[in-house]
Amino acid sequence: MTMQSAAANTAIVFSCDQAYFFLARGLVLSLADAGYPNADTKVVLIDIGCDAEALLWMQERGVMVTPFDPAPLPQAVLDVITPAQRAMAMRPWLPQMLPGFEHIIWLDCDLWLQNGEVVHNLRAGANAAPHAVTLAPGTSHYNARLYTDIEALIAMQRVWYDSCCEPDVARQIAGTLHYSSAVFGMRRSSPVWAAWGEEVTRVYPLIAVRQPKAVHMAELIAMNIVIFRTQQFIRLDPLYNFHCNGAGVMRLADGRVVTNMLLPLRDVGVIHLANWSQLRLRYIERQLLYRNGDYLTEAEKAMIAQPLAAG
Repeated sequence: MTMQSAAANTAIVFSCDQAYFFLARGLVLSLADAGYPNADTKVVLIDIGCDAEALLWMQERGVMVTPFDPAPLPQAVLDVITPAQRAMAMRPWLPQMLPGFEHIIWLDCDLWLQNGEVVHNLRAGANAAPHAVTLAPGTSHYNARLYTDIEALIAMQRVWYDSCCEPDVARQIAGTLHYSSAVFGMRRSSPVWAAWGEEVTRVYPLIAVRQPKAVHMAELIAMNIVIFRTQQFIRLDPLYNFHCNGAGVMRLADGRVVTNMLLPLRDVGVIHLANWSQLRLRYIERQLLYRNGDYLTEAEKAMIAQPLAAG
């Protein structure tokens, strides 16, 4: 395990296993384009199953690698998650896993930065409201879904909250836009960490029994319950966590990735290739990968082109 230097104040954290390493490489290369890591901001991989060659690639690019430590997570959570779901379930316990950093930024490994503005914006949120979490709506006015099927969006959210909340509470939360925990920033001192951890501990076992297909969403559901209850959050513009599975995005001839649901077109700061396993061919066709995928090896390109295994 590599420890951060005393000067480092911010950690940009992600996690992946070998299956998603090729997407994480795009994230790391895009962070390098934006100037990270640097003296004040470290980039940290919490490893949940990368091979030695992958970890060496990360370290050669200045990424701190630390193995996943299950100790902070309650056994009730560990008992109901798959190995890959550790990347989601660990998030409330990042302060314990990464001592010494005052500001923690989480980025999912299936996204990449078109510019570095998201880091500045998350820092601004932490400075403006030190007790709050800064994060973006998972669906927004930039996405086609908001204009075409609001009823389905609310119904999906109602399924989430019915699995772990009383009916009246579930109805209230489901009537609001949910927020995505794929990109967020918080100070170490924020009380949201502890509240989120308590809620994660409560909801994971419930969802595993009542709605097992939603277990991979359980920490997001828990976060939304916490921010609904406490209101300790700042909204980040969804341009900085743009869920491409909601449509509304395109790559221009000049290479820029922009919104196309509204005029004027706006540059997307963070391109999130959400639901990659199901939508990867669409993302490739629409040229939404980092550098349009030209960083991928031939073996990775061949792997992506393979049909999904049955079941």
